[in-house]
Amino acid sequence: MSSPDLHEAPFAALDLSSDSEHSTPQSDSEALSRRERKAQFRLNKHRTDAYAAFLRSETLQSTAHLFDPRPRKTLCIINLGLGAAGCATSSRLEQVFSAFAGFERVVLKHNKPFSFARFRSGDEAKVAYDAVHEKPCDVFGGKLLFIEYLTHVQFARLADHEPQSSQVLDESRGLFYVPDFITKSEEQMIMQSIRDDEERELRMRGIQNDAQSDKWFRIQDRFVKHYGHSFDYHTKHVGDASLAASLELPAWIRPYIERIRSAVPSYTCQPDQLTIQRYPPGSGIAFHADSHTAFTDTLVIVSLGTPVQMDFRKPGADCFTSVDLQPRSLVLMTGEARYGWEHAIRIRRSDLIDGTVRKRCERWSLTLRTISQSLECSCSYSALCDSNDAMVRDLRTRKHAKTQITQGSV
Repeated sequence: MSSPDLHEAPFAALDLSSDSEHSTPQSDSEALSRRERKAQFRLNKHRTDAYAAFLRSETLQSTAHLFDPRPRKTLCIINLGLGAAGCATSSRLEQVFSAFAGFERVVLKHNKPFSFARFRSGDEAKVAYDAVHEKPCDVFGGKLLFIEYLTHVQFARLADHEPQSSQVLDESRGLFYVPDFITKSEEQMIMQSIRDDEERELRMRGIQNDAQSDKWFRIQDRFVKHYGHSFDYHTKHVGDASLAASLELPAWIRPYIERIRSAVPSYTCQPDQLTIQRYPPGSGIAFHADSHTAFTDTLVIVSLGTPVQMDFRKPGADCFTSVDLQPRSLVLMTGEARYGWEHAIRIRRSDLIDGTVRKRCERWSLTLRTISQSLECSCSYSALCDSNDAMVRDLRTRKHAKTQITQGSV
């Protein structure tokens, strides 16, 4: 294999040939002091060595198209890894980044010279980037850290790369599709039950019938309503109980839970969370994997109204597939399909199915999930898993403390 082309790395624009300690200044006004020249020379050498080690570890020729010039949620620390460069640990790396607002987690991969720090937003990641990039880090003995921005897909490819992964997503990998799970009359009954629940809530609040219940929430261009437990779209975790329409699942959904077990015999969950979503034409939902720690290992979606194409991708393996969700169908995700793949409905007004353009109309969906009591996940998909998020660890700590208090009072 030819040697890595360092000239295509992000630092290629620097003319390293001019960085010799013996460079002669052209004029006193333009000259750097001897100390500054030495410092610049050391910085460039450290940078060159760091990126060269990164390229070798991933058998890459260049970093072209790998890093993103714009602020992103994920930072890649080029020269700090687990069991490799820098002898980093999660706790020491967290000392560097946890002081910044929006910090979520760090990710280290064994015997890799790089690591990752994940933030809630690109703007929050930028604050950390500006404070740490190419600056001495006290936690690591004054070591200069070199940092790059990564998109979510780039993050997954580096953290969870699976070069031999299959493109196929089927029942063997945890994706079950059941057409005609319910009948047309049952679909109409469910839609009527949703309207009846709405009217009942409005009457209880003394609101006119032409108003909308305050338990519906607009998320981008779609509308959601939760039963059993709410979901917080900011923290991406279980939300406040007051935001749920009811702390119990509606009675009309229960017969269909038993039917799921008949359609997919491996389904043994006792769902306690229901989200109803209304998708106006043209609306959708971005690629995501439902929180690994908020819910257990099985998700169920029942489609109502009109068909829509749902896309699936495995970002760590460049795998992509689509499923045409017909009205009254059921999709069940578990195992790899649940934890290692993301799903989405693209924001557009039509889908191209078998060469034919199909316009979208209003679609509804019912999503059934089971709240995780352990708040733990031991999957191998570190780019998609929130088990090590600072917020989730805090939730576990508080839950453990509450349990200790409860047990002590008995």
